[in-house]
Amino acid sequence: MKSLVNETVSHNKFGEGTIVEETALKIWVQFSGTQEPKIFAFPIAFEKFLVLQDAGLQEECRKLAEQKRKELDQKEAERVAGIRRIVAEKRRERMEAAKQKKKKTAKKG
Repeated sequence: MKSLVNETVSHNKFGEGTIVEETALKIWVQFSGTQEPKIFAFPIAFEKFLVLQDAGLQEECRKLAEQKRKELDQKEAERVAGIRRIVAEKRRERMEAAKQKKKKTAKKG
């Protein structure tokens, strides 16, 4: 994708602005009513917050945002699954420890 610097975007709160800087993960947009550029997550900002004047670039950014969202959702699902595995393992360990304690108590009695 070509550079987005100097491309015009619109935002529902800040109005029209110009992209003044970009990295792989962020873009800076200078809006007419602000002193400092506003920073947005790239490409996710094009899902809801920013619309490029150039419809072709907007579609590219929207597709990138969709792909990024799927990646983030997959990572989150993996993270949650990992936490669930850990919780289940800890629960099994506690149950096993309780069983062992119960057996020892029963042998003494």
